[in-house]
Amino acid sequence: MPIAPVNARSRRVSVRDGADPRNAVSDSSPYAIAQDGLEQLVEAAVHAQRVEAMNAAMGVDVIFLTVSFALRAEQAFVSPKLSPSRRREMARRSVTSELATALHVPERTMQRQIDDAWALSTQLPATLSALRSGSLSLHHARVIVEAVAGLDDDPRVRTDLDEQLSRFAAEHTAATVRRRARSLREKLQAQSIAERHRAARAKRRVEIEPAADGMAWLHAFLPAADALLIRDRLDRVARESDGSANATSAADGGQLGSDRSVRTDAPMTIGQLDPDHPRGPDSPTTIGHRGGGQVVDTARVVALTNDQARADALRDLLLYGGLGDDSAFAAACGRVRPSVHVTVPVLTLMGSSDEPGLLDGYGPIDSETARRLATGAPSFVRLLTDPVTGAVLDVDRRSYRPPADLKRWLQVRDGTCRFPGCNRSASLSDLDHSVDWADAGRTAFDNLAHLCQLHHQLKHETSWSLRHLAGAVLEWTSPTGRVHHTEPAHAMSNQDAEPGFANAPPF
Repeated sequence: MPIAPVNARSRRVSVRDGADPRNAVSDSSPYAIAQDGLEQLVEAAVHAQRVEAMNAAMGVDVIFLTVSFALRAEQAFVSPKLSPSRRREMARRSVTSELATALHVPERTMQRQIDDAWALSTQLPATLSALRSGSLSLHHARVIVEAVAGLDDDPRVRTDLDEQLSRFAAEHTAATVRRRARSLREKLQAQSIAERHRAARAKRRVEIEPAADGMAWLHAFLPAADALLIRDRLDRVARESDGSANATSAADGGQLGSDRSVRTDAPMTIGQLDPDHPRGPDSPTTIGHRGGGQVVDTARVVALTNDQARADALRDLLLYGGLGDDSAFAAACGRVRPSVHVTVPVLTLMGSSDEPGLLDGYGPIDSETARRLATGAPSFVRLLTDPVTGAVLDVDRRSYRPPADLKRWLQVRDGTCRFPGCNRSASLSDLDHSVDWADAGRTAFDNLAHLCQLHHQLKHETSWSLRHLAGAVLEWTSPTGRVHHTEPAHAMSNQDAEPGFANAPPF
């Protein structure tokens, strides 16, 4: 929005302390001009937010119309062999994927936008009207959508919440609206809090959010009481260790089970225990356990803050079943072992380069960590890459219980589900014949690709189509004719495939 110059009407009168107001000079003073300029800039910010809200409302309308149209015209996009309920489900999945790939957003994000648009358009007319006028933001609108989610079927309760909260939101922050919404829900709805809690508890889950610099966030949606108990236990561990970490004797072995310390200064095992590694008092020590791990890092890692202590305690409780040897879960730890791919450039492994490694499911990791994982960690599958072409030179054959060579080779090549924008790990996805087996499609590396269950169904039950191009590039065509390409995670030449792949049994 253009900012108008300061005019005479907007100028203030400047009166010095003790001066006669009759002698005041019309304020072309720097102070008055600065005040006027700031006022106009703030007005510009308010206007920009209003325009942003109005644009968001237009996006809500378009998304709602798009999904509504797709559901009404489901027979044009979905296999007629499906049941009516299945057709509707697959039509919704298909249009979600269509929008996500067209707008370049994750499908989960797109699904939330669709859910929000549907709720605003069908259940919250007052909130949608306020969004269209720009009197509240999209963030406020989403808070109101969350407030009515899971409400009783009584439309009067939803209407009351919609009208009261949309008015309240025009003058308050989203956090204040959320608190007001909780209070109003309790007053208006007939369903008991116990019944609502049971419904909400069914949605509990754990999510991982990659962060920068080799770190990640671990999110858990839990009953509030459980979450508070977990936090309290972690707080107690941190308090008990405060001021005593340096006093831990060597006899303690740096175990987190001690009341005096949360130190992790024992040799560190990455991942889980190696069943083939010797156990006993003289064997290397894992974090939270004595014995049974392969040493990959002997550096001392000491918790210096309460936040670090809580994080270390949470890690040890989840990975190793307890803070010391007396855990009832200790015996099970040796039977559970993950398998994670770590890709390391050859020159990095040799120590001649600091080019980052690549940790499957996360992204780049520093060269020191990559070398450590590649040389000693039993829970990681090592992949060595050519320093010039980036092609995979070697797939580690030492991994625990390796799958069939073809399947493992394709997991390395694909990395994730090969649908545009999907990050589901290949190890958790299906191997799909690009040209169906029933249509004489071969079971070979150039006709197989990983698809997660959702996108596997999307390929076979909707009008999405797939072509397997040279270089393992997949060409997807959406029901509206939009074309998207996905490339493999790793460049692997045909020579990397071992003899017999083309004749391997179907997966």
